[in-house]
Amino acid sequence: KTTELDEIEGSVAGAGLKTASVEISAMALYNAYRFNYSDLEGTALLIDIGSKTTNLVFCSEKGVFIRTIKIGGADITKAIAKEFNVSYEEAEQRKISDGFVALGGAYADHEDPVIAGISKVVRNTLTRLHSEIMRTTNFYRSQQGGDAPAIGLLCGASAALPFLREFFAEKLRMPIDYFNAFRNVSFGRGVDREGLADLGHISG
Repeated sequence: KTTELDEIEGSVAGAGLKTASVEISAMALYNAYRFNYSDLEGTALLIDIGSKTTNLVFCSEKGVFIRTIKIGGADITKAIAKEFNVSYEEAEQRKISDGFVALGGAYADHEDPVIAGISKVVRNTLTRLHSEIMRTTNFYRSQQGGDAPAIGLLCGASAALPFLREFFAEKLRMPIDYFNAFRNVSFGRGVDREGLADLGHISG
């Protein structure tokens, strides 16, 4: 949106810089993948879970295929707010402090019934996202001539939820890892590399 671009441009100008070009986030993420993961073979699926949407970016030697799904971290927060009859702000805080993805099956629930309930709400929302990922993957393979992804890479702020990687590995039946935007990036002296390690999945 123009208003969002103007806000970003204000920050750029405020730092004494001039904007040379503007790129949509999904393509920027694809370029970051190409720079950092040139050694990977086969098709990779970037699962970029933002606040309101999730971008699915299929990366292969043939090119790139992108689809945006209207499910994100905010949907998890809304589901928690509805389930526990609390405000959006309180639900967001609970998600951040206590939220994780329930593993289901033979795994025991958390001993705190509230936290256990939150984890199940999180899983239910992510199950909807999983269905959309499968639908998009089938479309990519049947209509775009793409190959099945060999690996999935999690990106975005909402990807930090505990046990999210295990959830998608189980559901998608393929290796899942966290995207690292600094994998092939050189650092200057004085840069806190350990601090940046925790930001790799949101810096693409």
